[in-house]
Amino acid sequence: MTHLTQAQHLQLIENRGEIGVFGGRSGYIGDLVPDILSNYYIGGLYYKKQYNDYAGLRLNYEKIKIGSNDTLSANIYEKRRGMYFSRDFHDISLLGEFYFSRFLPDRKGYRFTPYLGIGAGYLFESKASKFGMDSLSSILLPLKIDSVIFPKVGSNKGVVYFPVQLGFKYNLSQRWNIFVEAMYRFTLSDALDFFPDDQILIQTQKIATGTSVYKYQGSRSGKDQLFSLKGGISYNLIKIYGEEKWKPGKKSKSSSIKDKQSSEKKPGLFSGLKFKRK
Repeated sequence: MTHLTQAQHLQLIENRGEIGVFGGRSGYIGDLVPDILSNYYIGGLYYKKQYNDYAGLRLNYEKIKIGSNDTLSANIYEKRRGMYFSRDFHDISLLGEFYFSRFLPDRKGYRFTPYLGIGAGYLFESKASKFGMDSLSSILLPLKIDSVIFPKVGSNKGVVYFPVQLGFKYNLSQRWNIFVEAMYRFTLSDALDFFPDDQILIQTQKIATGTSVYKYQGSRSGKDQLFSLKGGISYNLIKIYGEEKWKPGKKSKSSSIKDKQSSEKKPGLFSGLKFKRK
């Protein structure tokens, strides 16, 4: 009776990490236009240190832009308010990344995995911000606005946040992967749009019968949040173990030893002749 068995050495390839680039879109959720998710193009890169087949530590850099305009809202209150803002950030984050299933490059059955990333990040502005009242707001009001008290802009331009990221990765070959991922950022600031919940926006108008004062405030949405959806490609930093591969014109160390042993055992030219000893 015979029985066929097959086996493979899964640990001949060690995945030590990867580097990657990505691009996508970002969205802002806050006090301005809460009924519309505004989005802008983003891009970035990362380096990841892999500790085993499941867990790694990832350092991200991302160039991100956010902004919104009240005049895009379907809500008449927000459209009349007419606030807008635009901000550009450098985004640096550090995440622990965990595979849901075993991921081994170039191994059938281990090429695909979903993954989860959790960590902390920091946003700091790359250039001057824009904020104010849109010109369309003057059309919606009967008379010209004489003065506007804008929300205060703090001296601290940085924002701390905690990201949660869900992604899907597929290994194309031994070295290359493609991936898609979504990240939600829980920020510690309610002033990404310069309009915190407790801030009052005041418009004063002079009319024939006196002065009219209009007061606006944020949507009471709490801390401002960011959302991004992106896709990209990554390169595996792997180490290959095993015997030295044979190259044309060069013998491996193991093959040269075998040749030497076989030559010692090989019979000579006259070894086939038999002589009787007297």
